[in-house]
Amino acid sequence: MSQQYQHGVLFYHNHSGINDIHQGLGDVTKALTQLCKHVSIQLSESEGDIIDYCESIKAKRYSDDVDVLFILGGDGTVNELINGVMQHDLKLPIGIIPGGTFNDFTKTLNLSPKHDEASQQLLQARPTTYDVIKVNDTYALNFVGLGLIVQNAKNVQAGNKDLFGKLSYIGSTMKTLIHPTSFDYELTVDGETWTGSTAMIIIANGPFIGGSRIPMTDLNPSDGYLDMFVFKKKDFSILNDIFKQRDSMNWNHMTKGIKHALAQKISLSTNQSMDVDIDGEIALSTPLDIEVMPRAVELLTLPAEDTSK
Repeated sequence: MSQQYQHGVLFYHNHSGINDIHQGLGDVTKALTQLCKHVSIQLSESEGDIIDYCESIKAKRYSDDVDVLFILGGDGTVNELINGVMQHDLKLPIGIIPGGTFNDFTKTLNLSPKHDEASQQLLQARPTTYDVIKVNDTYALNFVGLGLIVQNAKNVQAGNKDLFGKLSYIGSTMKTLIHPTSFDYELTVDGETWTGSTAMIIIANGPFIGGSRIPMTDLNPSDGYLDMFVFKKKDFSILNDIFKQRDSMNWNHMTKGIKHALAQKISLSTNQSMDVDIDGEIALSTPLDIEVMPRAVELLTLPAEDTSK
Protein backbone atom coordinates (compact mmCIF):
# COMPACT_ATOMS: atom_id res chain seq x y z
CA MET A 1 0.00 0.00 0.00
CA SER A 2 1.15 3.58 -0.58
CA GLN A 3 1.79 5.74 2.47
CA GLN A 4 -1.18 7.89 3.43
CA TYR A 5 0.81 10.52 5.36
CA GLN A 6 3.94 12.53 4.69
CA HIS A 7 5.42 12.85 8.18
CA GLY A 8 4.22 11.23 11.40
CA VAL A 9 5.58 11.99 14.87
CA LEU A 10 5.45 9.14 17.43
CA PHE A 11 5.57 10.27 21.07
CA TYR A 12 6.54 7.90 23.89
CA HIS A 13 8.22 7.91 27.29
CA ASN A 14 10.42 5.39 29.05
CA HIS A 15 7.85 4.72 31.79
CA SER A 16 5.40 3.13 29.38
CA GLY A 17 3.66 -0.03 30.55
CA ILE A 18 5.44 -2.00 27.82
CA ASN A 19 8.12 -4.22 29.40
CA ASP A 20 10.74 -3.60 26.70
CA ILE A 21 10.00 -0.14 25.32
CA HIS A 22 12.71 -0.35 22.65
CA GLN A 23 11.34 -3.63 21.31
CA GLY A 24 7.90 -2.07 21.46
CA LEU A 25 9.05 0.92 19.43
CA GLY A 26 10.40 -1.48 16.82
CA ASP A 27 7.05 -3.29 16.61
CA VAL A 28 5.16 -0.01 16.26
CA THR A 29 7.43 1.72 13.72
CA LYS A 30 7.35 -1.38 11.51
CA ALA A 31 3.65 -0.62 11.00
CA LEU A 32 3.88 3.17 10.97
CA THR A 33 6.47 3.23 8.19
CA GLN A 34 3.81 1.57 6.03
CA LEU A 35 1.47 4.45 6.87
CA CYS A 36 3.91 7.39 6.68
CA LYS A 37 6.75 8.31 4.33
CA HIS A 38 8.70 9.69 7.26
CA VAL A 39 8.36 8.75 10.97
CA SER A 40 10.01 10.76 13.75
CA ILE A 41 10.30 9.03 17.15
CA GLN A 42 10.13 11.56 19.96
CA LEU A 43 10.96 10.72 23.59
CA SER A 44 9.02 12.66 26.22
CA GLU A 45 11.37 12.96 29.19
CA SER A 46 9.27 15.13 31.49
CA GLU A 47 5.63 16.00 32.06
CA GLY A 48 4.67 18.79 29.67
CA ASP A 49 7.20 17.86 26.98
CA ILE A 50 4.51 16.63 24.59
CA ILE A 51 2.58 19.88 24.96
CA ASP A 52 5.77 21.81 24.16
CA TYR A 53 6.39 19.65 21.09
CA CYS A 54 2.85 20.37 19.92
CA GLU A 55 3.61 24.09 20.15
CA SER A 56 6.73 23.55 18.00
CA ILE A 57 4.76 21.54 15.46
CA LYS A 58 2.09 24.23 15.25
CA ALA A 59 4.76 26.91 14.68
CA LYS A 60 6.50 24.61 12.15
CA ARG A 61 9.73 24.79 14.17
CA TYR A 62 9.71 21.01 14.62
CA SER A 63 9.18 20.38 10.89
CA ASP A 64 7.07 21.96 8.21
CA ASP A 65 5.47 18.75 6.93
CA VAL A 66 4.02 16.95 10.00
CA ASP A 67 0.54 15.73 9.08
CA VAL A 68 -0.22 13.01 11.66
CA LEU A 69 0.59 12.35 15.33
CA PHE A 70 0.95 9.06 17.20
CA ILE A 71 1.13 8.34 20.91
CA LEU A 72 2.45 5.12 22.49
CA GLY A 73 1.36 5.13 26.12
CA GLY A 74 -1.39 4.85 28.68
CA ASP A 75 -4.40 7.04 29.34
CA GLY A 76 -2.40 9.76 31.13
CA THR A 77 0.08 10.07 28.25
CA VAL A 78 -2.78 10.24 25.76
CA ASN A 79 -4.31 13.01 27.89
CA GLU A 80 -1.12 15.07 27.59
CA LEU A 81 -1.20 14.83 23.80
CA ILE A 82 -4.88 15.81 23.73
CA ASN A 83 -4.01 18.87 25.81
CA GLY A 84 -1.17 19.77 23.46
CA VAL A 85 -3.40 19.46 20.41
CA MET A 86 -6.25 21.44 21.97
CA GLN A 87 -4.12 24.18 23.52
CA HIS A 88 -2.26 24.82 20.27
CA ASP A 89 -5.16 24.22 17.87
CA LEU A 90 -3.41 21.45 15.95
CA LYS A 91 -5.76 20.14 13.28
CA LEU A 92 -3.97 16.81 12.82
CA PRO A 93 -5.25 13.22 13.07
CA ILE A 94 -4.01 11.20 16.05
CA GLY A 95 -3.22 7.50 16.24
CA ILE A 96 -3.37 6.05 19.77
CA ILE A 97 -1.28 2.94 20.47
CA PRO A 98 -1.87 1.27 23.86
CA GLY A 99 1.01 1.25 26.32
CA GLY A 100 -0.61 1.50 29.76
CA THR A 101 -2.68 -0.51 32.24
CA PHE A 102 -6.20 -0.01 30.90
CA ASN A 103 -5.89 1.98 27.66
CA ASP A 104 -9.56 2.89 27.94
CA PHE A 105 -9.99 5.01 24.83
CA THR A 106 -8.30 2.50 22.53
CA LYS A 107 -11.31 0.27 23.22
CA THR A 108 -13.55 3.07 21.98
CA LEU A 109 -11.42 3.17 18.80
CA ASN A 110 -11.92 -0.61 18.32
CA LEU A 111 -8.18 -1.21 18.67
CA SER A 112 -6.42 -4.17 20.24
CA PRO A 113 -5.00 -3.72 23.77
CA LYS A 114 -1.67 -5.05 22.42
CA HIS A 115 0.61 -2.36 21.01
CA ASP A 116 1.91 -4.44 18.09
CA GLU A 117 -1.57 -5.51 16.96
CA ALA A 118 -3.03 -2.02 17.42
CA SER A 119 -0.29 -0.41 15.34
CA GLN A 120 -1.01 -2.86 12.51
CA GLN A 121 -4.73 -2.07 12.79
CA LEU A 122 -3.97 1.61 12.24
CA LEU A 123 -3.22 0.71 8.62
CA GLN A 124 -6.96 0.12 8.15
CA ALA A 125 -8.14 2.85 10.54
CA ARG A 126 -10.00 5.95 9.41
CA PRO A 127 -9.88 9.48 10.89
CA THR A 128 -13.03 10.01 12.97
CA THR A 129 -14.03 13.07 15.00
CA TYR A 130 -14.64 12.87 18.76
CA ASP A 131 -15.78 15.25 21.47
CA VAL A 132 -13.38 16.53 24.13
CA ILE A 133 -14.14 17.63 27.71
CA LYS A 134 -12.90 21.07 28.75
CA VAL A 135 -12.32 21.20 32.52
CA ASN A 136 -11.38 24.67 33.79
CA ASP A 137 -8.26 25.40 31.72
CA THR A 138 -7.37 21.83 30.81
CA TYR A 139 -8.85 19.05 28.66
CA ALA A 140 -9.87 15.41 29.02
CA LEU A 141 -10.71 12.85 26.38
CA ASN A 142 -12.37 10.16 28.45
CA PHE A 143 -13.73 11.19 31.85
CA VAL A 144 -13.70 13.47 34.88
CA GLY A 145 -14.42 11.97 38.30
CA LEU A 146 -14.32 12.67 42.02
CA GLY A 147 -15.12 10.81 45.20
CA LEU A 148 -14.75 7.01 45.15
CA ILE A 149 -12.85 7.01 41.86
CA VAL A 150 -10.16 9.28 43.36
CA GLN A 151 -10.04 7.24 46.58
CA ASN A 152 -9.53 4.17 44.43
CA ALA A 153 -6.68 5.77 42.46
CA LYS A 154 -4.95 6.87 45.68
CA ASN A 155 -5.25 3.38 47.16
CA VAL A 156 -3.59 1.98 44.05
CA GLN A 157 -0.81 4.58 44.21
CA ALA A 158 -0.15 3.57 47.80
CA GLY A 159 0.58 0.06 46.49
CA ASN A 160 2.52 -0.89 43.39
CA LYS A 161 0.62 -0.50 40.14
CA ASP A 162 3.62 -1.49 38.01
CA LEU A 163 3.89 -4.91 39.68
CA PHE A 164 0.24 -5.80 40.00
CA GLY A 165 -1.41 -3.90 37.14
CA LYS A 166 -5.14 -4.49 36.90
CA LEU A 167 -5.22 -6.73 40.00
CA SER A 168 -4.28 -3.73 42.13
CA TYR A 169 -7.39 -1.92 40.88
CA ILE A 170 -9.67 -4.82 41.79
CA GLY A 171 -8.38 -5.00 45.37
CA SER A 172 -8.43 -1.23 45.69
CA THR A 173 -12.02 -1.01 44.44
CA MET A 174 -13.21 -3.41 47.14
CA LYS A 175 -11.30 -1.46 49.81
CA THR A 176 -12.80 1.80 48.55
CA LEU A 177 -16.39 0.48 48.56
CA ILE A 178 -16.00 -0.76 52.14
CA HIS A 179 -14.74 2.64 53.34
CA PRO A 180 -16.34 5.30 51.12
CA THR A 181 -16.34 8.99 51.90
CA SER A 182 -19.42 11.07 51.06
CA PHE A 183 -19.48 14.78 50.28
CA ASP A 184 -22.02 17.53 49.64
CA TYR A 185 -22.21 18.98 46.15
CA GLU A 186 -23.92 21.65 44.10
CA LEU A 187 -24.22 21.13 40.35
CA THR A 188 -25.52 23.40 37.63
CA VAL A 189 -26.36 21.16 34.67
CA ASP A 190 -27.29 23.18 31.56
CA GLY A 191 -28.94 25.76 33.82
CA GLU A 192 -30.63 23.29 36.21
CA THR A 193 -29.37 23.18 39.81
CA TRP A 194 -28.80 19.90 41.66
CA THR A 195 -27.77 19.61 45.31
CA GLY A 196 -27.20 16.63 47.54
CA SER A 197 -24.73 14.23 49.11
CA THR A 198 -22.89 11.53 47.20
CA ALA A 199 -19.87 9.24 47.26
CA MET A 200 -18.93 9.72 43.58
CA ILE A 201 -19.62 11.82 40.50
CA ILE A 202 -18.40 10.79 37.05
CA ILE A 203 -18.69 12.86 33.89
CA ALA A 204 -17.93 10.60 30.93
CA ASN A 205 -17.17 11.16 27.29
CA GLY A 206 -15.93 7.65 26.47
CA PRO A 207 -17.75 4.43 27.36
CA PHE A 208 -14.83 2.72 29.18
CA ILE A 209 -13.38 3.64 32.58
CA GLY A 210 -10.82 1.61 34.50
CA GLY A 211 -10.92 -1.19 31.96
CA SER A 212 -14.69 -1.71 32.25
CA ARG A 213 -17.56 -0.53 30.08
CA ILE A 214 -20.11 1.87 31.50
CA PRO A 215 -23.40 -0.08 31.26
CA MET A 216 -25.13 2.48 29.05
CA THR A 217 -25.68 1.03 25.60
CA ASP A 218 -26.00 4.34 23.73
CA LEU A 219 -23.19 6.38 25.32
CA ASN A 220 -21.60 8.18 22.37
CA PRO A 221 -18.31 10.14 22.49
CA SER A 222 -19.24 12.06 19.32
CA ASP A 223 -22.78 13.25 20.10
CA GLY A 224 -21.98 16.71 21.49
CA TYR A 225 -23.05 15.74 25.03
CA LEU A 226 -21.39 14.52 28.22
CA ASP A 227 -22.90 11.72 30.32
CA MET A 228 -23.00 12.61 34.02
CA PHE A 229 -23.53 9.98 36.71
CA VAL A 230 -24.21 10.91 40.34
CA PHE A 231 -24.00 7.94 42.70
CA LYS A 232 -26.81 8.32 45.22
CA LYS A 233 -25.84 5.37 47.40
CA LYS A 234 -22.49 4.48 48.92
CA ASP A 235 -22.72 0.79 49.78
CA PHE A 236 -22.52 -2.54 47.96
CA SER A 237 -26.11 -2.22 46.66
CA ILE A 238 -24.67 0.13 44.04
CA LEU A 239 -22.96 -2.85 42.36
CA ASN A 240 -26.35 -4.05 41.10
CA ASP A 241 -26.73 -0.77 39.21
CA ILE A 242 -23.15 -0.82 37.90
CA PHE A 243 -23.61 -4.15 36.13
CA LYS A 244 -27.16 -3.61 34.80
CA GLN A 245 -27.20 -2.77 31.06
CA ARG A 246 -29.63 -0.06 29.92
CA ASP A 247 -29.85 2.96 27.61
CA SER A 248 -30.07 6.67 28.42
CA MET A 249 -33.85 6.78 27.86
CA ASN A 250 -34.63 4.35 30.68
CA TRP A 251 -31.55 4.73 32.90
CA ASN A 252 -33.20 6.80 35.65
CA HIS A 253 -36.36 4.64 35.54
CA MET A 254 -34.39 1.40 35.99
CA THR A 255 -31.62 2.68 38.25
CA LYS A 256 -32.14 3.54 41.90
CA GLY A 257 -28.55 4.20 42.97
CA ILE A 258 -27.06 6.23 40.11
CA LYS A 259 -28.70 9.32 38.58
CA HIS A 260 -27.84 10.13 34.96
CA ALA A 261 -28.08 13.27 32.87
CA LEU A 262 -26.90 14.39 29.45
CA ALA A 263 -25.19 17.78 29.60
CA GLN A 264 -23.22 20.28 27.56
CA LYS A 265 -22.16 22.59 30.41
CA ILE A 266 -21.68 21.67 34.07
CA SER A 267 -20.54 23.71 37.06
CA LEU A 268 -19.57 21.69 40.14
CA SER A 269 -18.72 22.81 43.66
CA THR A 270 -18.30 20.79 46.85
CA ASN A 271 -18.52 21.59 50.55
CA GLN A 272 -14.77 21.10 50.81
CA SER A 273 -12.06 21.07 48.16
CA MET A 274 -11.99 17.65 46.44
CA ASP A 275 -9.27 16.11 44.29
CA VAL A 276 -10.38 15.33 40.74
CA ASP A 277 -9.35 12.42 38.49
CA ILE A 278 -8.97 13.35 34.81
CA ASP A 279 -8.36 10.42 32.44
CA GLY A 280 -6.70 8.43 35.23
CA GLU A 281 -4.55 11.26 36.61
CA ILE A 282 -5.33 13.20 39.81
CA ALA A 283 -4.74 16.62 38.32
CA LEU A 284 -7.26 19.19 39.62
CA SER A 285 -9.49 20.04 42.56
CA THR A 286 -12.98 21.47 42.86
CA PRO A 287 -14.68 23.79 41.95
CA LEU A 288 -14.97 22.86 38.27
CA ASP A 289 -16.41 24.42 35.14
CA ILE A 290 -16.93 21.69 32.54
CA GLU A 291 -18.16 21.82 28.97
CA VAL A 292 -18.14 19.59 25.93
CA MET A 293 -16.09 20.61 22.89
CA PRO A 294 -18.01 18.91 20.06
CA ARG A 295 -16.00 16.93 17.50
CA ALA A 296 -12.80 18.68 18.57
CA VAL A 297 -10.22 15.99 17.74
CA GLU A 298 -9.71 13.49 14.94
CA LEU A 299 -8.63 10.00 16.04
CA LEU A 300 -7.73 7.03 13.86
CA THR A 301 -10.53 4.52 14.40
CA LEU A 302 -10.79 0.96 13.16
CA PRO A 303 -14.19 0.39 11.52
CA ALA A 304 -16.22 -2.05 13.60
CA GLU A 305 -16.37 -4.58 10.75
CA ASP A 306 -12.55 -4.78 10.79
CA THR A 307 -12.08 -5.52 14.49
CA SER A 308 -11.71 -9.25 13.92
CA LYS A 309 -8.91 -8.85 11.40
